[in-house]
Amino acid sequence: MNHEKLINLLKQYGTISETEQQNIENYFIPTQVKRKQVLIEKNSPCNKLFFINSGLLRAYYINEKGKEVTRMFAWEGRFLTNIGSFKILSENNETIECVKDANILSINRDDFERFMKSSLNIKSIYADLLEKYNILHIKRFEALHTFDLEKKLLHLKLDFPNLINDLNDNLLASFLGISRIHFANNKHLLHK
Repeated sequence: MNHEKLINLLKQYGTISETEQQNIENYFIPTQVKRKQVLIEKNSPCNKLFFINSGLLRAYYINEKGKEVTRMFAWEGRFLTNIGSFKILSENNETIECVKDANILSINRDDFERFMKSSLNIKSIYADLLEKYNILHIKRFEALHTFDLEKKLLHLKLDFPNLINDLNDNLLASFLGISRIHFANNKHLLHK
């Protein structure tokens, strides 16, 4: 069953009725994606929310210096979208791509709105999930902008340990907001 992981995750936040489960199965479309496949193009509205059954996705942008910056990775049991663009279908500066072959579920903006209106319980669960992701992003923002290199590496090791073995130095450096060379020269600190 393609929707089992999503349903089980949502059940951690509350009971899911048979009707709600049916809506999940109807609205969330299963898709296989390949490494390097782009799911959302830069400068186009982010009209989808992704749930990852397996594999790895990332959201990234190119900064004013032409440097690639990874905002977030999402792996099994996680969601990924550009929430600002998704909410109002505005253009976004991010690209969402597959980093490791993935089995995902996606829901488009219109179906998401229908899904949210279908149940107050689902809307409540969504609010709880948003809080969880907001906490994660606040912690990442703090790490990127206030931590020294050693603390950034500790943040990676403690909060994103699965990424260390799955990603190359370029992607990890992009995630930490540092150069690949700086990351490679200090990678040994991850194993302290």
